[in-house]
Amino acid sequence: MLSERARLYLKLLVLDAIGCAIGSLGSESTGFLRAQTEDFGGASHCVLIGGGKTAPDRAGFYNAALIRYLDFNDGYMGRLATSHPSDNLAGVLAAAEYVGANG
Repeated sequence: MLSERARLYLKLLVLDAIGCAIGSLGSESTGFLRAQTEDFGGASHCVLIGGGKTAPDRAGFYNAALIRYLDFNDGYMGRLATSHPSDNLAGVLAAAEYVGANG
């Protein structure tokens, strides 16, 4: 079980990632990725940040690009300094949405 402090920090990191994604909407680079996502199509299972739906793999790809475009968590240094905390968020959210998970 996560401590109260860890749960609070997790919520802050998720909000930070979503804020970065929203801030990335309309940028030229992510616009190219959005066009590619629309061109490739896909069943409307998962939400694209900024509107629309597509297949889970495409939603994970596009939403991760939005998150990472402005996310400067390169300075994150966990105990083992192994990753960027937001790298997995978009894929996890797409998979969770696809299977109807909550929480």
